[in-house]
Amino acid sequence: MTLLEYINSEDRGFFLPDMATNGLFLIDKKAYEVYESPKNQLELAKTMNDYFESDFIYSFCDGIIFCETIGLDILKPDYDFPSVLNHTIIDMEAISRCEVPDPYTSKRMPKNIESLSLIAKNIDKPLYVSIQGPFTLAVQLAGATHLLRSIITNEDFVLKLLEFTTETVKRYAIASNKAGAKLISISEPAAVTLNKERFDKYVVPNVNSIYKELDCWKSMHICGDTTEILDNMLSCNIDAVSLDQIMDYREVMPKIPEDIVLIGNLDPIELLGRSTPDKIKEETIKLTKAMRKYNNFLCAFGCNCLNDSPVKNLQSAIQTGRMKYEDLDGIEI
Repeated sequence: MTLLEYINSEDRGFFLPDMATNGLFLIDKKAYEVYESPKNQLELAKTMNDYFESDFIYSFCDGIIFCETIGLDILKPDYDFPSVLNHTIIDMEAISRCEVPDPYTSKRMPKNIESLSLIAKNIDKPLYVSIQGPFTLAVQLAGATHLLRSIITNEDFVLKLLEFTTETVKRYAIASNKAGAKLISISEPAAVTLNKERFDKYVVPNVNSIYKELDCWKSMHICGDTTEILDNMLSCNIDAVSLDQIMDYREVMPKIPEDIVLIGNLDPIELLGRSTPDKIKEETIKLTKAMRKYNNFLCAFGCNCLNDSPVKNLQSAIQTGRMKYEDLDGIEI
C-alpha cells in the first residue's frame, strides 16, 4: 500500500502529529531518561498514542543523535531537545578524523534502533521517523556561517563534508527502516538558505542516494519559506512533502503532483501553543475543507509544537483533522 492509498483507505481525514517533547510531561521523565531507555521510549509512544490517537506512531525525536555520536559538545536540557554547543568540523583534517557511525554499535544509536523496533512491534500503526538530512547535519557540524561561506571559498571542503554526512544519514536511515519505520522524513531546514541551483547540487543527489536505499514511504520537510525551491524538493524521489506553516496551502496544493502527499501545516506556535481548543477546531476545519477536493493532503502540524502546548489544544487539532468527511462537509465556517 502506498502512502497515498493509506490516507485514502477510510472516508475521513488522516493526521500525522509531530509533538516534540510534549510527552515527557505525561510520563514524568526527562529527555535523556527516554533517549537512553528503549523501555521508556515504548512507554512514551504508548502514552502519546493514548492521549493523541492519530494515524501514525512515532518515537521521541532525536535530531541531535548524529552530532552527539560524532563527538560534538551537546547542551542537554531536561524537557527540551538537545542542541549543539560548538561546531568543530571546519576543515579537511577534522573530517579525516571522523568515522561514519555504525547504527548498531556507536554510542546511543543502538538504543534508538532497538526503541524503533519495540515501538513498531507493539503498536499497530505506521511508524514515523524524522531524520536530520545531510546538508543540515553539515551545517550543524561546521556552523552555518562557515559552511555557507565555504560554498564560495572552499567547495572541496563542502563536498567532502557532505560525502561524510550523507553516508552517516544513509546508514542510520537504512537501520531505522529495517527496525520497522514505515514513513521516514528527511528534515533539511538548513537547505532553505540555498538557491535553486545550489539546492540541486548540494541536496537533491544526496537525499536521493538515501531514498533509493529505503523500502518505505519517503518524505522531506523544510522549514521557512520554500516557495523558490519547492519544485526542486518535488524533484526528489519522495512520496510526501512537508512545509512550514507560513506557506499558504491553498496556493501550494495546485503545484503538488497528484501522486505526492502534501503534509501540514497547522501553526504549531500561535495556534496550537497559544490559542484555544475552539479556535484550533475552527482553523483545522478551514484547512481541511480547503484541501477537501484533493486526495493527497495529510493534515499535520507545520513543525514541532512548543513543549508546553496544552494537551487539549493538541487533541482538538488531531480529533478535528480526523473527522469523517460527511461530518466535515456539514459544518459551515
